[in-house]
Amino acid sequence: MILLDAFGSESVAADLLQQVRWRDGVSCPRCRSDRTVRNGSYGHFQRYLCKDCDRTFNDKTGTIFAHSKIALRKWLFSIYAFSRFNTSLRQLQCQIEVTYKTIHRRVERFIVPSRSYEGRV
Repeated sequence: MILLDAFGSESVAADLLQQVRWRDGVSCPRCRSDRTVRNGSYGHFQRYLCKDCDRTFNDKTGTIFAHSKIALRKWLFSIYAFSRFNTSLRQLQCQIEVTYKTIHRRVERFIVPSRSYEGRV
């Protein structure tokens, strides 16, 4: 099994998320506008301000990692180990020190695509 330390620090994980998420440029998750500016930081994450809707957001906003108290590097490690090495959720639970329920919910949100709301009124 690979070690969690292989994923570096939280700032390295935040940089990786930023590169993957905004590879086509930063856009507001609410109004989809590309008129955004940097607006400080929130922990290890870059904060942005949308010029159209005047909302702020960071790199985790609108992702499965949003509102999680668990470190991003632990989630990235879990997803990588689960998908690449078919690691059991019980093993991951011990490795990143969370409850089984927590890891099951996150991995399920990552693996199962969200249902579209088309056709609903």
